[in-house]
Amino acid sequence: MKLTDARAMRALAHPLRIELFERLAIEGSATASELAPLVGSTPSNCSFHLRRLAEAGFIERVPGSTGRQRPWRVLDIRQHWDESAKDDEELAGAATALDSSFREWEFERIRQAAARSNPPEWRGALGTTGATLYLTPDEAREITDRISDLVDEYVQRWDHVDQRPAAGRPVRLYTTTYLVESASERDDENEADR
Repeated sequence: MKLTDARAMRALAHPLRIELFERLAIEGSATASELAPLVGSTPSNCSFHLRRLAEAGFIERVPGSTGRQRPWRVLDIRQHWDESAKDDEELAGAATALDSSFREWEFERIRQAAARSNPPEWRGALGTTGATLYLTPDEAREITDRISDLVDEYVQRWDHVDQRPAAGRPVRLYTTTYLVESASERDDENEADR
């Protein structure tokens, strides 16, 4: 799902909502009461934030469920947004808020994962890669698109449980690209600040 609406971006730009969304995706469907202990919150607080996610179009009630225990489910496992609409201040502000919340959440998850010991069969299977490259805007876009295409090959497993391998587990993949300032750009910024 490509996020182009400031309201939807702001709805997701909350650490608990990001965590509820991911946990709901992992569980397949769940109620606020079932999610609360998994995210360290109360059922009423989870219910409030789940309703905000639903209003923004990220999740929905599981069709056919009735009564008090009505579980939620994710509509689309993938969300992406970019800064292409910088001329729209509201959208740019919402994208910045979502970027900030998402990165803080992601980095905290990375720190927690690094502190745990992985089961033996997973050792050597997970990794971290980083590189500073000289790229044109088109090349940067191509790399992003290629990574996205590779991820898309596995996304359908969220919706089709029968396609999940027996030894499979939820694995988080996070990628980001950003410009690295050159020394001259830093000097120009420092001069402008004086």
